Amino acid sequence: MSDDEHSGDEKKPSEAEAAMKKRRAATRQVSTGLDDEAKELLETNRQDRERMEDEIQELRKRNEKRKKEREVEEKRLTAERAAEDERRKAVDDSKRKQKEEEEASRKKDRESKKAEYDKFANASKPNFVISKRDGPTAGGDEEEGQGVVKKSREQLEKEKRAILKQRVVELKVDGLDQSGLSDKAKELHKLIYRLECEKYDLEKRFKMQQVEMMELAERARQANRVGKEGVKRVVLGEGESDRIQERFAGAPAKIEMYSKYERQKDKRDYKERKVVYIGPQYLLPANRIKPTKIVKWGDQGLPIYEELPAAGEQAAEHAAE
Repeated sequence: MSDDEHSGDEKKPSEAEAAMKKRRAATRQVSTGLDDEAKELLETNRQDRERMEDEIQELRKRNEKRKKEREVEEKRLTAERAAEDERRKAVDDSKRKQKEEEEASRKKDRESKKAEYDKFANASKPNFVISKRDGPTAGGDEEEGQGVVKKSREQLEKEKRAILKQRVVELKVDGLDQSGLSDKAKELHKLIYRLECEKYDLEKRFKMQQVEMMELAERARQANRVGKEGVKRVVLGEGESDRIQERFAGAPAKIEMYSKYERQKDKRDYKERKVVYIGPQYLLPANRIKPTKIVKWGDQGLPIYEELPAAGEQAAEHAAE
């Protein structure tokens, strides 16, 4: 459709406008033969219709304006979504690439370690050297003949000082200010704390190993006991196996936590045990004494004691007893 056709459509009135013009012409023709009141009513209706037409035109303009704004907003949101999708896609691609690189590096490390293990496992020659033991030479001692060179005390001390110098870090505090000395003290404190923890762990491990060695020695001693009181050894034939020993091979030795003479069962019956809680030191509850007076409060807030009617009878009963 050309621009002339578009301009012709815009200038051409709509069906609603044509109907409104036709209605106005009919109203003018009808109003010629009416009185003043009818003409005034028709004029009021005409003004209302014109106001409504103006409002309709205003609403149409607003609707068109809103429609254009929505189109612009939709284009902006579409562009933002596309940019966000591109950014998310780039981040996902970078993460996937990083993951693939890490997986490739781990695979390469595993292959190198496996190759190194296969190299040592399938080696045709041993990876160690056995020095032949030569006999003692004339004029030399026995240790030198065995290939062991005996070092002097000075050489051992020199090697010890060299190893300590290599392991012990020199404390350099020259030229440090207060903050530097504080940081150095904190560093030394952390080092001492770590060494103390390692020392504690090693001591606990050493004690546990000692206990395990004592238990193993006790189990070996119990297993070697034979004779009248000990376990009798059973000689198995060819092809036989001790099933109980195989089943409880990893079980620890039996440990008695208390002596069998320290815990004894109470052999008394219920009646004998009941007598323990009945006797002169366990009396029955005493009879309750009935009250003889009642307390009433006067106007001044002071207590007033009044005798009960049965107080005299109760006193007579006590006297008779």
